[in-house]
Amino acid sequence: MSAPRDYYLILHVQPDAPAAIIHASYRTLVQRAHSSGKTPVDVALLDEAYAVLGDAARRAVYDARRSDRSDASVTDAADEPDVGLAGAKTCLFCGTPHGLKRTPQYDDECGRCGSPLCPAERHRLEYSGQRVIQRVPKERGIAISVTWPQSVAMRGTMRDVSLNGMLFTTDVHLQLHQIVRIDCTELRALARVAHVEPAGGNGVRWNAGVEFLTLRFRQVRGTFVAAEA
Repeated sequence: MSAPRDYYLILHVQPDAPAAIIHASYRTLVQRAHSSGKTPVDVALLDEAYAVLGDAARRAVYDARRSDRSDASVTDAADEPDVGLAGAKTCLFCGTPHGLKRTPQYDDECGRCGSPLCPAERHRLEYSGQRVIQRVPKERGIAISVTWPQSVAMRGTMRDVSLNGMLFTTDVHLQLHQIVRIDCTELRALARVAHVEPAGGNGVRWNAGVEFLTLRFRQVRGTFVAAEA
């Protein structure tokens, strides 16, 4: 009897990975599977794993069963070894394994596309049960990439930013949960699109709000958002 499949290993994430990391890793692995000509069976295995880990209720049941067999062998789940303590073992943008045998640190970048690897921290200040972390209004140009490689980045205008995310305006209609890379003079980040709405009545420009998944400030001190906010 074969060992039960380890869906975390299949999706190249750790068991404590947040939902956004699981979604991003699944998306990247499926794109890489299609581009490399992998068989439908390979893609179906990714779909099977995500159908469980991407659903909160099914994931809870799976985690309970998985803990009961924690000493079981998981040799049939993936063709790459577990190589680190990070939530994802591959770059969330281009899908390249980072090969780190430790948690990604602040300065770690993907050796292929240069995207930051260090997960963005969730900065919250709780007061009477409400999140009060403040966004800083800031208007400046940003470059937006939606795939790798991308010869010319799309342009956008930042409206506000916090340590958790950003609001910007762009001519491109981005999709919910899409993973994008954002570059500007202050930071580089990988982010998940959390909401999109028309910027005005003509439907030509769009406001997009994103949640940072990985984040690196080009200068820790002196930026418009302090690291200790």
